[in-house]
Amino acid sequence: MYPASTPLVPDERYHERDFAPRDLDAERDLQRMRRPVRQNAIKKPSGASRMVRSVSRFVAAVLIGVALTLAGQSYSDQLSDMITAWAPSAAWLLPAQNPKKTADGPTSPELAQQIKLIAADLATVRRNIGQLAANQDQFAAKQEQMNQNIAMLQQVEQDVRQQVLAPPALKPPHPPAHNPPQSSAR
Repeated sequence: MYPASTPLVPDERYHERDFAPRDLDAERDLQRMRRPVRQNAIKKPSGASRMVRSVSRFVAAVLIGVALTLAGQSYSDQLSDMITAWAPSAAWLLPAQNPKKTADGPTSPELAQQIKLIAADLATVRRNIGQLAANQDQFAAKQEQMNQNIAMLQQVEQDVRQQVLAPPALKPPHPPAHNPPQSSAR
């Protein structure tokens, strides 16, 4: 009916140590100390070292891709020739080849007209730069004139202040003017 379980009260079948409180953490630590240490245990790399390794692999892959792209752009003609030689069926995937440009290619009348327009614009820009330089020189001369005028006004203001603030010079007192006696009409 009822499952067999440990009674709450000790009797002859159970020892008192079965009912004593135990420190389970201490027992676990004791078991770990008794367990033999494996010498060739595999150590996992830390998170930081794994991240550095992953980032370095990514950077290496990007650098290889950039190098291949630059090499493909630099040697595009030879690369397309090799691809057409090895796999002629894949030649349609390659970009259309530009005819080789010559150094002394023919000049069209449209190009000559554009060059003339550019030369005229360049002459206009040079003339405007000359006018700006002349205006700048005039501006500098006027600014120098204004600086001289300001300095002169400051000197005049300082002289006026000195005259106003200077104590008046002592003059000999004037003798009182004698008034003629007034005739009184009484």
